[in-house]
Amino acid sequence: MVMTLGISGSLLGAGVDSGWYQAVLVVHLASAVVGFGGSAVGTVMLRRAWTEGPDAAAAVRRSFEFASNRLIDIAAYLAGIAGVVAVIIGPWNFQQDWVTIAFVPYFAWLAIAHGALRPTAAKLAAALDDGPQRAGDAERLRRRAELWSAVSNLVIVAAIVVMVVKPSW
Repeated sequence: MVMTLGISGSLLGAGVDSGWYQAVLVVHLASAVVGFGGSAVGTVMLRRAWTEGPDAAAAVRRSFEFASNRLIDIAAYLAGIAGVVAVIIGPWNFQQDWVTIAFVPYFAWLAIAHGALRPTAAKLAAALDDGPQRAGDAERLRRRAELWSAVSNLVIVAAIVVMVVKPSW
């Protein structure tokens, strides 16, 4: 007698060669590229816009806010969710050190993005919108945004290293 388990049963029994696992892995990787790559590109956009002047900086800010709020954040969250699903349905498990270690840079990136980068970017945007009278504030906030962006980029690289090297204790 053959018992069919349906979609949920086939998901939980998926192996590395299964279409389900490979699809989830593609979603994980693609969303990580869009989410974290988009975040890293924001640093480059900010630096370039700053050298072009206040009008360029304001235009870059508006376009990056749109992309960040709609695409980059959703992709970064989806990368985490798809990563968890890949562990559940794939050959990995949460007792493997590298899987647990991988959560550290992911949550660190979220904390940096929402606790430091976003508030700093909002203050920088306000300073830029206020014009020349807040040029000193804008310069200080730009340096702070670049610092947090660099830290964010290093955390992203650390996450990639953990997933490629798969360290264990």
